[in-house]
Amino acid sequence: MLVQDKMTTVILGGTVVTGRSAQAPLPSHDVWLSGEKIVAIAPSGERSVPAECDVVDARHAIVMPGLIDSHRHLWQTTLRGMCSDMIAPEYRHQLREALVPFFRPQDVYAATLAGALELIDCGITTVLDWVHILNSPEHADASVAALQASGMRAVFAHSAPNDTDAPLWWSNSDRKHPSDVRRLRKKLSDDEALVTMAFAARAPQLVQREVRVHDWHLARELGLRIATDGGIGGGLWGGRTYPIRLLQQDDLLWPGTVYIHCNNLAPDEYDLIAGTGGHISISPCAEMFVGFGMPATQNALSHGTRPALSTDSVIFVAGDMFGTMRSTLSSLRGMLGYEATLADKGVEPWDITTADILEMATARGAAALGLSDRTGTLEVGKSADIVLLNTRSVRLSPLNNPLSTIVLLATPADVETVLIAGKIVKKNGVLTNFDLNAVIDGVTKSRDWLVAKGGSQLGPAVKRRLADSGFDHLTITD
Repeated sequence: MLVQDKMTTVILGGTVVTGRSAQAPLPSHDVWLSGEKIVAIAPSGERSVPAECDVVDARHAIVMPGLIDSHRHLWQTTLRGMCSDMIAPEYRHQLREALVPFFRPQDVYAATLAGALELIDCGITTVLDWVHILNSPEHADASVAALQASGMRAVFAHSAPNDTDAPLWWSNSDRKHPSDVRRLRKKLSDDEALVTMAFAARAPQLVQREVRVHDWHLARELGLRIATDGGIGGGLWGGRTYPIRLLQQDDLLWPGTVYIHCNNLAPDEYDLIAGTGGHISISPCAEMFVGFGMPATQNALSHGTRPALSTDSVIFVAGDMFGTMRSTLSSLRGMLGYEATLADKGVEPWDITTADILEMATARGAAALGLSDRTGTLEVGKSADIVLLNTRSVRLSPLNNPLSTIVLLATPADVETVLIAGKIVKKNGVLTNFDLNAVIDGVTKSRDWLVAKGGSQLGPAVKRRLADSGFDHLTITD
């Protein structure tokens, strides 16, 4: 600590997991904050607590970096669970193209705010919100306003509309990225703010070559990091598309680009990503549920890239990173075991451990989003994006292995306290500063309005699945 640092908060006596891969957990340590910054991590009791300093008792807690979701569609919170039994084409063509054009700006705001508060409640302090509901400038403004209201650290990733012309935007599209991105870039010009901006490019195979080149260079002109989604190497319903090779044709494989999913890329494409300084964001739960195949974890690692983790959308699966970490590790070890069985031999000792998975959910996410200088680990000088897990519970006691507790044992119910930029946003298991009943009522009313307006447009598979699952309190059949 520097002499001039005024201590504002101390997190006292916790088991500190810094997230730095080479550093073991630190039992009985204090984390000292000055405003929004971490200024010291020291053995508990080494320094007396000033009278004016706020104290957070962490003696029965794991103190860890806030989790980072490197790819989420918060506007889909309204549609929670509607596509859990559907493959990706059913979701895209029978629900998204039918219902989503009815989203109003207020629906985007309600869903985004509710989704952001869900993230905080689950111990996720940073998100890249990949927003492809920008049907008007007002929709974009509503999305940004909700992120700013939530208090999250968020990257607003500006994409294309999902309006009545959705197929023209998302299939062999000759439409260039919406020009409103320039206005939003002026609005989010402060790259040091809590809410910043990225360029959410449609997947290379979804647009024509001229559009790809235009969009990538537009992102560079605006100084925005590119995150490209839309089934990058996803399912094989239409055969392999080799999206990374498409970008290579026009020298568009730029450092810092985030490639989302990447399940079924060719081996040379993983090499191209690693060799050009790209990042991979995987969503194991959602990918396996919608038919993309096995996550790209093993392929990414074997080609020199450590992926970041993401949840994708609660339209398919749960939105917490604890489940995502478990799915990442279990699918990886399951695949390695399966391959060993096919080779008629036993598995080797695990190379990838719980520490590696935690790094993917924190530091690797920060690196992918260009935020490593301010979040992703607990270190002096970084922002105090911190989560406390209550270990004084029948679920987590006795605390024997802090890393496996985080990755394989904990749930959102164990998230007791959350700080973002030094500000407590969840305390004693309860989100602060929001009327949660009003937030829930808002997103529920939005859901009712959307289904009433667009329910008759839903495809037959969607209607059948929803009816079979008990979604019968609204009129959704012909």
